[in-house]
Amino acid sequence: MKQGRQRGLVAAMELEAIKEQGRLLGLNPFILQGSKKSLIQAIQQARGEQACFLDDARFSCARHECEWRSECMKLTAVWRR
Repeated sequence: MKQGRQRGLVAAMELEAIKEQGRLLGLNPFILQGSKKSLIQAIQQARGEQACFLDDARFSCARHECEWRSECMKLTAVWRR
């Protein structure tokens, strides 16, 4: 039980760090309250990158330097995308 709680805290802290990146880029506050996927895609777009996080294009992704690559390439159930 304790381990599950710790994972939840780490995920929440990670999401807050991503939201902070969005704030620094001047993203709309409503976007900051959206899903992790839409938030990261908005950050990618604001940086002038292809907004491809958890997109079907990820299966042929060649951007090895992407900071979200490991998270993006994880297997995810269709209903969670």
